[in-house]
Amino acid sequence: MIQQIEELMQHWGEQHCHVGEAGGLGSPMATIMQYGGCAPRGTAGSRDLLVGAGAGMDHIACEVAAAVAELDRQSTKGKQLAKLARLRYLHQPAMPRREQMRLLDITEGADQTYRNWVKRLHQQVMLILTVRSGTTRGYTRRSGSQATNLTRATVLGQGG
Repeated sequence: MIQQIEELMQHWGEQHCHVGEAGGLGSPMATIMQYGGCAPRGTAGSRDLLVGAGAGMDHIACEVAAAVAELDRQSTKGKQLAKLARLRYLHQPAMPRREQMRLLDITEGADQTYRNWVKRLHQQVMLILTVRSGTTRGYTRRSGSQATNLTRATVLGQGG
């Protein structure tokens, strides 16, 4: 398990449960009533106002959601890892490990196999987030195709 990625995935799960994947903004009249006029603009916390008002998940959670969606569009293994991510992080209260293993067709009692799956999920999410951030191993993301090829090569076991 990669602790930093585990924290990001938990944050994604919390955000998903609290505000969902898409948010909605209140009516202009509700904003006027809440702030006694127009909502503050250009302040350091203005994004926090929007997130708290239902504007959706924050940027980090959206990036993790995009990484999981990219996994889901990949090979069968990628789809299984995306399913693991949804089972492990999106259920509130958390789904028991045994139930996750049953739904993923992992033999009961194969705890090391489950931990290996989680580690692989974290590695893939970290790779996708790195590629999405713009650079990986000295390559600059320009059109997106190079980044996609790097991710696919690693998922297929051909890359580092």
